[in-house]
Formats: sequence, structure tokens, C-alpha cells
Amino acid sequence: DTLLASPHYGERFARHWLDVVRYAETRGHEFDFPIPNAWRYRDWVVRALNADLPFDRFVVEQVAGDLVEPPRLDAAGADESVQGTGFWFLGEEVHSPVDIQQDEADRVDNRIDTFGKAFLGLPLGCARCHDHKFDAISAADYYALAGTVMSASYRQVPFETLPANRAVAERLAAADAAERRGLLPLVAEAIASRPPDEVLARLRQRLAGAAPPASRDGAVVIADYG
Repeated sequence: DTLLASPHYGERFARHWLDVVRYAETRGHEFDFPIPNAWRYRDWVVRALNADLPFDRFVVEQVAGDLVEPPRLDAAGADESVQGTGFWFLGEEVHSPVDIQQDEADRVDNRIDTFGKAFLGLPLGCARCHDHKFDAISAADYYALAGTVMSASYRQVPFETLPANRAVAERLAAADAAERRGLLPLVAEAIASRPPDEVLARLRQRLAGAAPPASRDGAVVIADYG
């Protein structure tokens, strides 16, 4: 129990799984470029093992963690589930390939083959060219998976602040609507009859009392990345 309760348990056993999914923080080949934020997937695996995440959920979050509803959240409200999808964006990639389409097909094949070996215990690469001769894996199945992989996009986004930013955006929209309700009648009144200097003074007074909403740490967030 003491060993299982230790945070080092996840660190030690994560190494076994990371070997299965050919984890690395660089692309290999000639220039060995780094994979941005690959460590987030590594740390997700460690946290999942330490949290005793059920294996079915462990699989689902890696295959389609961005589609899980509702997602798992950590204590700070960060989306844990989506980080598992880093699995799909690991692997070797060739720098400046001569045949770009062939290189893309090889990258997709690497991901599908790793998916099959890691989650199904089956090599799926044979079905790239023909129906599998011994297992019920057809070329149609292979290219259905390939279409899924090719339709996915790799993004660097502030996933850990999405709920907070959405809440701030909603507060900003509400504040904007409230100010419009107060300001637009003044503008209409100015156009109709009031002297311009008097109306401008009232507008300045109104705007001076308006401040944008801030988050709990004092930072004003003005964009929603969702």
C-alpha cells in the first residue's frame, strides 16, 4: 500500500506504457526536432496511473479524449481527458521529405500500427496494402482509421484555462450588453437635442465607472480560446 500510494509508482510504471506507445520528446531522423509539449502526455500517463484510472477510461482518453463528455478535470479545473490524445502525435517524422504525400502516408501508418499494437494487440500495418490474411482486419478498416487520423489537427492551445476564459468571456459579453443599454440612449439623446459638450461629459462620466471583469488572480482575460 505504501508503494502504491507513492507518486513514484506512476513515474516507474508509466515507463512501461510509454515504451509501448514509442514515446519520445523528439522526432528522430536527421535533425531530431523536439515535439512541442510532448511532456504533457508523459505526465498525463503518470497522473492516470497514480489516480488508478480504470483501463477502459485510460484507453478512451487516448483514442478520443477531446470528445469525452464530460471530461475529467483536475483540482484547478484543467481538462485532463484531452491531454491523453497526445498519443496520436508522437512518433518519428522525416525532415524535408522528397515525396510529401508518401511521407504523410508513412506517418499515418506509424500511428495506426502503434494504435493496433498498443490497444488491440494486433499489427494493422498489413492492411495498408491488402486485407489481413489471418485476422478480421480489412483494408477498408485500415483506411477508415487513416481517415480519422488525417482529419485530426495538432494544436497548441491553452486547454488548462478554457473554462475560466469562457466564464470571463460571458461576463465581458454581459458587461458589454449592460453598457450598451446605458450608452445608446445617451447617444440617441445627443443626436436629438442635447448640446454636444454636455453629452460628452455624461459619456465620459459613464465610461469612467466601467471596468472590465477580472479573474480571481487579477488578470483580465479578453479572449475565449474555445
